[in-house]
Order: sequence, then C-alpha cells, then structure tokens
Amino acid sequence: MSTEAEQGNDDYSRTKVPEEKTVHGLRIAGIIVGIGITLPVLFLGAEVTQSVGMSTAIWIFVGVCLVLSVLCGITAVIGNRTRLSTYMLLHFPFGKMGAKLINVIVGVTLLGWYAVTIEIFGTSLNDAFTQLLGWNFPAWISILIGSALMTLTALYGIKAMEKLSNISVPLLLIFMVFVLFTSLGGNEWDVIIAFEGSGGIGIREAISAVVGMAILTPVLMPDYSRFARTDKDSLLAVLGLAIGFPIVLLAGGIPSLTTGEIDIMKIMIGLSLTLPALLILIFSTWTTNSANLYSTVLTFSTIFTKQGNWRIGLVASAIGTILAIAGVTGYFIDFLNISSIFIPPVSAIFIADFFFVKKQNYDLKDFDSLPNFDLAAGISWIVACIVAYLGAYDYMTLTTISFFDSFLVAFILYLILKKIIK
Repeated sequence: MSTEAEQGNDDYSRTKVPEEKTVHGLRIAGIIVGIGITLPVLFLGAEVTQSVGMSTAIWIFVGVCLVLSVLCGITAVIGNRTRLSTYMLLHFPFGKMGAKLINVIVGVTLLGWYAVTIEIFGTSLNDAFTQLLGWNFPAWISILIGSALMTLTALYGIKAMEKLSNISVPLLLIFMVFVLFTSLGGNEWDVIIAFEGSGGIGIREAISAVVGMAILTPVLMPDYSRFARTDKDSLLAVLGLAIGFPIVLLAGGIPSLTTGEIDIMKIMIGLSLTLPALLILIFSTWTTNSANLYSTVLTFSTIFTKQGNWRIGLVASAIGTILAIAGVTGYFIDFLNISSIFIPPVSAIFIADFFFVKKQNYDLKDFDSLPNFDLAAGISWIVACIVAYLGAYDYMTLTTISFFDSFLVAFILYLILKKIIK
C-alpha cells in the first residue's frame, strides 16, 4: 500500500481520498459532461438519428442515459462512502488476483480508446487545417502534440481536468445550444420530428450502440465520486450523464437531419461553423482523452504497485501514441467491441457485494486478508459474459438487450453463489 505522502502525487489511487480534498458535485458533473462532448458521441448521435428518426432517437438517448444514470448513481454513492477508486473497490468482491484480471481488461480497453481518439484527433485536425488554411502536414505531428497535452493534463489528475472543464465545458455547452438553434433556423420542428429514419440500423442496435457509448461509466464512476463531499454531491455528479450526454447526442443528431451529413466536421462546414468546430475538436478531445488516460493510470497502478503514477502514465501514453501513429488502432476497434461484453457484469457484482454481502463495510484494514480469487465473483462474471455474448450475436436473449441480460445474471447469480459458497 502507498503511504499518505505518496498519494499527494497520485490522486490517492490506492488509499482513501481525505475529506479536505473533496469538491462540490457539480464540478465533477462538469468533468463528466466534458467527457461526453467528443467526436465519437456526436457521430453516434447523428448516425442513430438518421437511422431511427428524430422522435425515436430522443426516446433512446434520454431513456438509455437515465437507466445508466441510475446505475451510475449507485456506484457513485459507493465511491463517495468508501473514498476508494474503482480499481481498489474491485479487490473486495473479486479478490486480489481476480481484480488484477479485471483491471487488465478495463485498462487495455481504456488505453485502446485513448489510442483511437488520438488517431482520430490527428487526422481530423489535419483535415480542418487543410480546409481553413490550405495546410497539409502529416497527421502524426498533430498526434504527438495532442498526446503531449493530454498526458500532462492526466498526470496532474482530477484537479487539472476540473480546471480544464471549468473553461471548456460551459463554452462547449453554449456552442452545442447554438448549433441546435442554427440547425433549426429555417426548418420546421414538426418536419424534423416527423423524420422516420433511413433504417440503417434497427432500434435494438441503436439502443445497444448508445449503451456501448457509455458502457464503462457505471464502473468508473467511483474514480470521480470519491472526490465528492457528500452522497448528495455524488448524485449531482451523475447529472453530467443524465442531462449532458443526451444534449450532446441531440447536438449531433438534429444538425445531421438538416444537412444530410453524419460526419461532424462536414455538418459544421454545412452550417458555416468550421472554425468553431475546430475549437470543439480541440477542447472536447483534450478533456475526454485526458480522462481516458487518467483512468488508465488508475487501473494499471493497482497492478504495477511499485511504479509511480507518472511513470505508468508516460508509458501508457507512449504506447497509445505509437499505436495511433502506426494506424493499427483501426484493427483494435473489434477488440474494444468484444471487450464491452466483459464490462457490464463488473458493476453488477461490486454493487451486489457492497450493499448486500459486505453491508457497506469496505475497510482497507481487511485488504491484506482478501483472497486471491473469489469463486462466486469469478463464476458469476464468466456466466454473465457468456450470456452477453449470446445476446449480442442473437443466439439467445432475456430482455432483448444484452447489457441488461448480463447485468441481471451477474447480480442475481453472485448473490446466490455467495449464499452457497463459503
């Protein structure tokens, strides 16, 4: 375990957050919103809206985000009451080695998204400068510059992301609203609502896609809510997902109907907003990818316990940047999609363990006596992953949505097995 002095430099990744380091919940909500204002989310909003129509898309965006917000509210309270990061919490239900296995999967997934986002950032930035100034320089230059800025922000931790969000999030939200009004100018709202969609993807696939967009949020929420002052503050932080994410999705969806485009840069060009779109690209990607790397560092810090967080962050950033420059992240997307099958049961198991098995008693004094593997958690996770896989590929389904299937199976089976296995 790290000493208290060491924690001043690594955001208390392996010990409790002191009371004097906590902040108001709305500040954390700002970070969550900042994570949502990014190119992939805007693109997803456009694609879903084009496929299923405006009215159905609104129900999907709001409904999915509210359901995930309920789960996030529960895990946020766990983070607030324990003051521990997600990756320390996982040790209690899964055991020491079991938690390391889960952390590897989560860490590699986060690192993959970091690399993918950096690559998209470099390519899009190059395209924007070509459009605006006629400059055509190699994308790897943008990748290196962007990765350096994001790495510095992540290594300074949640305080640095909070300061960045305090500047970028209000401006970006204002711009999102401006984009909505601009795209609606001269267009009848009734006509937009009546758009039925092209049928590119079905409603079930659209729901799964929106769920997949925020699939890690309930699991990672304690990383942020452990800095909340009270339970109320931790729940306020969830507003970033419940309110912020649907707005961002609609900000990608509505303009796509008025311009006929899905690519966010083409949408902005069609609305004569190329320069503001460039600012969105920089600030949103900066905030989001700093959070990706921050969570990656927290994950691997519980595996490489003898390494400082700054060293883990630099190595992770270097690997992600090399992958982005090499262009191999395009092949990594398939792995990320498969990884989403393994993530939902994790939150179900540690929610069940915290509230119903351990009765909200997670004490670091018991850490050394934890087993290497918890059989009940391991079996529940494996079975739930199998159910999620079968549901994702239409072999079988319980609720028609694989996310809910795997969550329910993991939650119920874990409680049953804890009664049987001693």
